[in-house]
Amino acid sequence: MITSIIFKEKVNNSNKLYLMDLFGAAIGSLLIIKLMNSFGFLRSAIIVTAFGIVSAIGISLYYKAKKSVVIASVSLMIISILALNGNLIETIGKNFNAYYTSPVTVIGSYRNSKNAAEVVFSKWDAISKTDVLDIKSDNEKYIVTDGGATAPIMKFDGNLDSVNYLKSEVNFIPFSFGKNEKTLVIGSGGGKDVLFALLGGNKKIDAVEINPSTIVAVNKFKEFSGNIYNYPGVNLYNQDGRYFIENSKEKYDNIYLSMVMTNSVENTMYSLAEYYIFTEEAINQYLYHLSEDGKLTFMVHDSKDLIKVVNTGIKVLLDKGVNQKDVTNYFTIVNGVTKAESEVHGSGVAMPLVIFRNKPFNQDDINSVLNTANAQNRDMIHYPGNEIEPYKSLRIGKMTYKQLIDNISFNSKPITDNSPFFYNNSKFIPIEMIFILVLILVVLLVVRKKFLTKVEYKKASLYFAALGVAYMLVEIPLIQKMVLYFGSSSIAFSFIVFSLLVASGIGSLVSGTKIVERLTSKSQYYILAAGIMIIVNQLGLSSILNLTKDLEILYKFLVIFLTLFPMGFFMGMAFPSGVKKLGSFVAEDGLVPLMIGINAIFSVLGSTLAVIIAMKLGFSITIYIGAAVYIMLFIINPLSILSNTR
Repeated sequence: MITSIIFKEKVNNSNKLYLMDLFGAAIGSLLIIKLMNSFGFLRSAIIVTAFGIVSAIGISLYYKAKKSVVIASVSLMIISILALNGNLIETIGKNFNAYYTSPVTVIGSYRNSKNAAEVVFSKWDAISKTDVLDIKSDNEKYIVTDGGATAPIMKFDGNLDSVNYLKSEVNFIPFSFGKNEKTLVIGSGGGKDVLFALLGGNKKIDAVEINPSTIVAVNKFKEFSGNIYNYPGVNLYNQDGRYFIENSKEKYDNIYLSMVMTNSVENTMYSLAEYYIFTEEAINQYLYHLSEDGKLTFMVHDSKDLIKVVNTGIKVLLDKGVNQKDVTNYFTIVNGVTKAESEVHGSGVAMPLVIFRNKPFNQDDINSVLNTANAQNRDMIHYPGNEIEPYKSLRIGKMTYKQLIDNISFNSKPITDNSPFFYNNSKFIPIEMIFILVLILVVLLVVRKKFLTKVEYKKASLYFAALGVAYMLVEIPLIQKMVLYFGSSSIAFSFIVFSLLVASGIGSLVSGTKIVERLTSKSQYYILAAGIMIIVNQLGLSSILNLTKDLEILYKFLVIFLTLFPMGFFMGMAFPSGVKKLGSFVAEDGLVPLMIGINAIFSVLGSTLAVIIAMKLGFSITIYIGAAVYIMLFIINPLSILSNTR
């Protein structure tokens, strides 16, 4: 509302207003990461509120509204006191209801049960809220991420004999056979997986954990955990697992990923942080970094996750030249629950373990895994000579790999870096997305019926709607595509948003110059230029990323900024030019806010469409569609009708 009012009253300066609006948003996109990492969520929220109050004071001073200045100033003082009150912030954080009252979160279930549990550590940063939950057990505490995903910290005194009981868990099986000297643990969490690797005899263990607060939590309780991340031979890396493997030159006897996907990701399905762990390209990298007899192991939640991981692994093996009838010899599957647990709970397959190799499992390895699984009273679900369906049909030639994928009731297609939506199990469009689309369309129908009563209004709305959709179709996939390049979803988000907004802001400023207005008075060539530059950018982007992937983070940022600047520059011209044209040709006061509102609604629609299109066609096609919208908008030129309404 505030932005719309300002643009309406200063319509002739729309290019300068849009510049400042975008520059402010660009600075905020970088600043928020620093704020969250330095002060946590609650104090950051208070600081952001203070920025809003400062803006209110500035507006009130401009309009000489003394009463508003006083009220806003008093509010700013109260907010400042709250921000400085550490005890109050800590108390609110420890009792954050979104995590502690929900029955579907781990913390909520413990708090709502009769079991004694206490939050003994909390840290909030740009990635997550991390708590340590003391469940009053002698052997373990839980690191809880965003209230849902758990990673145990095990009681460990430095003597491996004290944790020898862990050999009875399914996670130990990959370390119970074959060569075990060097292991990579991706998503090391509280360090339990490191203990499995140590129990297997590994002398060098690279542990990779993306969440810095998880590492802080483990070190906070290092006396309890035996200082596991500083144990001899253990090397800890605070990085994204995929980023680490892409830049590693090591070969490992074991590459191990246990429950790397989090409950919070599973529930929302569209997290930016962890999709690239399970793509075809990722599995190809893992297999490449295995030693001659190396093993790649995944532990997942349930049968759907298992099938998707197995199908992706099979696709990679087939692409490497493995015969379709032989591919089932390259992996084994063990049920995560014991036979007794499965009978009691009727859970079937739960927490299954799948182990891949670059070569077929030999009989000695199969016997070793079978013996360990039997000793643990677990079912070995799949192994060469004892395949499960539909993989048995694949081995005997009853169906092809494509038929296998088509016959599975849910979306089990392998995921790729271009469309890494691991938790999209729908063969159509996820119901959540359909709900959002319907909601937006209902709002649009109401707006259209009540406000878009004239032909010129409908034409103008088409212009601003198309801009909102097109910008999001470009921006959202670009953010996703850069996660691997920067090794962090939050950094990718901040850097891409900053680069596009700064470039668009400069483009906005230039659009108001006399020479540009004169050159584009009859036809808006900058819209055509935006579409062309997006296409040019995409054609060369992969090469640029490959050439600069080894640079330091600062230089990567400069590369991306310069790479995105031309397209962002032209993308930023269309909106302020359109607003200015509205003010020049249409006398009605409410039209500018109306069009800004329509642009905002379609920006939300565009972000949703970007995800839907990327799920079906991939990020690259989504961006090209965004470019096509710009080009079509230039061809249609809907604002040309306004010249007849002077």
